[in-house]
Amino acid sequence: MSVPDIPESAGPPRRTAKRVIGGIALILVAIVLLITGIQAIVDPAAVVAGSSGSGRSPDTDAEAKIGGLLLCFFAITVFGFGIGLVTSKTAPKGDRAGSPR
Repeated sequence: MSVPDIPESAGPPRRTAKRVIGGIALILVAIVLLITGIQAIVDPAAVVAGSSGSGRSPDTDAEAKIGGLLLCFFAITVFGFGIGLVTSKTAPKGDRAGSPR
Protein backbone atom coordinates (compact mmCIF):
# COMPACT_ATOMS: atom_id res chain seq x y z
CA MET A 1 0.00 0.00 0.00
CA SER A 2 1.31 3.36 -0.89
CA VAL A 3 0.45 6.65 0.68
CA PRO A 4 -1.66 8.81 -1.66
CA ASP A 5 0.01 11.94 -2.91
CA ILE A 6 -1.30 15.02 -1.15
CA PRO A 7 -0.73 18.24 -3.01
CA GLU A 8 0.99 21.03 -1.09
CA SER A 9 -2.06 23.25 -1.47
CA ALA A 10 -4.17 20.85 0.63
CA GLY A 11 -3.25 22.68 3.85
CA PRO A 12 -5.77 24.64 5.86
CA PRO A 13 -7.51 27.39 3.96
CA ARG A 14 -6.08 30.85 4.30
CA ARG A 15 -8.21 33.97 4.55
CA THR A 16 -11.46 33.32 2.80
CA ALA A 17 -13.70 36.02 1.40
CA LYS A 18 -16.42 35.10 3.92
CA ARG A 19 -14.09 35.65 6.87
CA VAL A 20 -12.84 38.99 5.56
CA ILE A 21 -16.36 40.24 4.77
CA GLY A 22 -17.60 39.05 8.17
CA GLY A 23 -14.69 40.76 9.90
CA ILE A 24 -15.32 44.02 8.08
CA ALA A 25 -19.02 43.83 8.94
CA LEU A 26 -18.18 43.29 12.62
CA ILE A 27 -15.80 46.26 12.56
CA LEU A 28 -18.50 48.49 11.06
CA VAL A 29 -21.05 47.33 13.64
CA ALA A 30 -18.52 48.01 16.39
CA ILE A 31 -17.97 51.56 15.12
CA VAL A 32 -21.72 52.23 15.16
CA LEU A 33 -22.02 50.80 18.69
CA LEU A 34 -19.07 52.87 19.88
CA ILE A 35 -20.50 56.08 18.43
CA THR A 36 -23.87 55.37 20.05
CA GLY A 37 -22.25 54.64 23.40
CA ILE A 38 -20.16 57.81 23.28
CA GLN A 39 -23.25 59.85 22.44
CA ALA A 40 -25.06 58.34 25.44
CA ILE A 41 -22.14 59.26 27.71
CA VAL A 42 -21.75 62.79 26.36
CA ASP A 43 -25.45 63.68 26.08
CA PRO A 44 -27.50 61.60 28.55
CA ALA A 45 -30.37 64.09 28.30
CA ALA A 46 -31.11 62.84 24.78
CA VAL A 47 -31.35 59.27 26.07
CA VAL A 48 -33.61 60.35 28.91
CA ALA A 49 -35.82 62.27 26.49
CA GLY A 50 -36.02 59.24 24.20
CA SER A 51 -37.04 56.91 26.99
CA SER A 52 -39.72 59.23 28.36
CA GLY A 53 -42.19 58.10 25.68
CA SER A 54 -41.96 54.45 26.72
CA GLY A 55 -44.37 52.69 29.07
CA ARG A 56 -41.86 52.45 31.90
CA SER A 57 -40.30 55.22 33.94
CA PRO A 58 -37.75 57.36 32.08
CA ASP A 59 -34.04 56.74 32.53
CA THR A 60 -31.97 58.95 34.78
CA ASP A 61 -28.75 60.61 33.65
CA ALA A 62 -26.70 58.07 35.62
CA GLU A 63 -28.49 55.13 33.98
CA ALA A 64 -27.90 56.64 30.55
CA LYS A 65 -24.18 57.11 31.24
CA ILE A 66 -23.78 53.58 32.59
CA GLY A 67 -25.63 52.19 29.57
CA GLY A 68 -23.38 54.18 27.25
CA LEU A 69 -20.28 52.89 29.04
CA LEU A 70 -21.48 49.29 28.76
CA LEU A 71 -22.23 49.85 25.09
CA CYS A 72 -18.69 51.16 24.57
CA PHE A 73 -17.19 48.08 26.27
CA PHE A 74 -19.31 45.80 24.10
CA ALA A 75 -18.24 47.74 21.00
CA ILE A 76 -14.57 47.24 21.90
CA THR A 77 -15.18 43.50 22.27
CA VAL A 78 -16.95 43.26 18.90
CA PHE A 79 -14.17 45.34 17.34
CA GLY A 80 -11.61 42.85 18.67
CA PHE A 81 -13.49 39.90 17.17
CA GLY A 82 -13.72 41.71 13.82
CA ILE A 83 -10.01 42.40 13.76
CA GLY A 84 -9.36 38.81 14.74
CA LEU A 85 -11.38 37.53 11.79
CA VAL A 86 -9.62 39.80 9.32
CA THR A 87 -6.08 39.18 10.55
CA SER A 88 -6.16 35.43 11.28
CA LYS A 89 -4.48 33.45 8.56
CA THR A 90 -5.71 29.96 9.27
CA ALA A 91 -9.10 28.38 9.74
CA PRO A 92 -10.44 27.70 13.23
CA LYS A 93 -9.42 24.39 14.82
CA GLY A 94 -12.90 22.93 14.45
CA ASP A 95 -12.84 23.40 10.66
CA ARG A 96 -12.15 20.15 8.84
CA ALA A 97 -12.07 21.64 5.34
CA GLY A 98 -8.29 21.63 5.22
CA SER A 99 -7.72 18.16 6.70
CA PRO A 100 -6.51 15.43 4.36
CA ARG A 101 -8.95 12.61 3.64
